[in-house]
Amino acid sequence: MFLKSFQIAAAAALIAVPAIAQAEEAGAKFTHEGVTYVYTTQVANGERVIKGTAFNGKAPFELHVRGRYVTGTFNHQTVEFTQSQAKALGIQVASN
Repeated sequence: MFLKSFQIAAAAALIAVPAIAQAEEAGAKFTHEGVTYVYTTQVANGERVIKGTAFNGKAPFELHVRGRYVTGTFNHQTVEFTQSQAKALGIQVASN
């Protein structure tokens, strides 16, 4: 199954999380394929919550990483995919 473009962008938001899997972080950002993602992350109740914006603050997102599943919203659209689907697109995903 192919991910829709907003799901791909949401999956890209997971790229920068390896160093932040266990701690809350303030004001982190990274750029992927010309898009800058600004986010915070928090681990609570066995899930990682990544909140932020992309496309210069125009596309808000909130992703919940539970085990191998990712759910949430990206640019007000519901997204749901597995970490395996993100990895198949070449997006590295850190575990909880």
